[in-house]
Amino acid sequence: MKYLAVILLGCLISFTTTAATKHLNIVKPVVAAFKAGDKAAIAKRVHYPLQRKAPLQAIENEQMLIEKFEQIFDKEFVEKIVNSNIRHDWEMMGWRGIMFDSGKLWLDFDGSIWAVPYESEAEKARREALIDEQKQALHKSLREFTKPILTWQTKQHLIRLDELADNQYRYAAWGIDQSMQDEPSLVITGGTLSFDGSGGNHFYTFTNNGYRYVCHVTVLGTEHSPPGLLEVFKNNVQILSESALAF
Repeated sequence: MKYLAVILLGCLISFTTTAATKHLNIVKPVVAAFKAGDKAAIAKRVHYPLQRKAPLQAIENEQMLIEKFEQIFDKEFVEKIVNSNIRHDWEMMGWRGIMFDSGKLWLDFDGSIWAVPYESEAEKARREALIDEQKQALHKSLREFTKPILTWQTKQHLIRLDELADNQYRYAAWGIDQSMQDEPSLVITGGTLSFDGSGGNHFYTFTNNGYRYVCHVTVLGTEHSPPGLLEVFKNNVQILSESALAF
């Protein structure tokens, strides 16, 4: 029994050492690129599109990343990365990859940057300014919300989802020939958010008088996948299914 315990302990130490070595080898080139101030090298490591908090535009390519580099990676954040302790500030998080500073940046196992939830003060100010612009462009009944979620155009509808206070979601819809400054033809509150698998795909569900409206958001798809899909059910029978385009 004692011999078996020694073997198991040895295996555990070996596994931990191998994982730590892999972890270090993935992170070191990323930190080195930031230390060198090499924007082009960092841009080549990003998995595009790099999503930003709505309504900020996603970063679509290397050139756009370089142009907006200081907005995404401000001086304070770059210094944190450069001065980070790779063994302690970067953590392996299972299938999700490697996490930096409690989730402010994420690496995939090939060393690519797939998410930067960190928000600089410049980005925050820009995002808040865009939200204020959106509110003024909406019908007055819809101007109260805490965060925009999505704006879609389908074959027959314009659709907008917003997050209200207390993690509540609101669905608003117009006819395709209307403007969002017009009074919406339908408003439903009390929507729910659900996740579909581990790839980030998710959907919002709203119910109203026997109807169920489901907005499927595609995060992980193919190059031909639309941004989303609107489905409408009446008494659990599907009566509408339309692909969505970002508006």
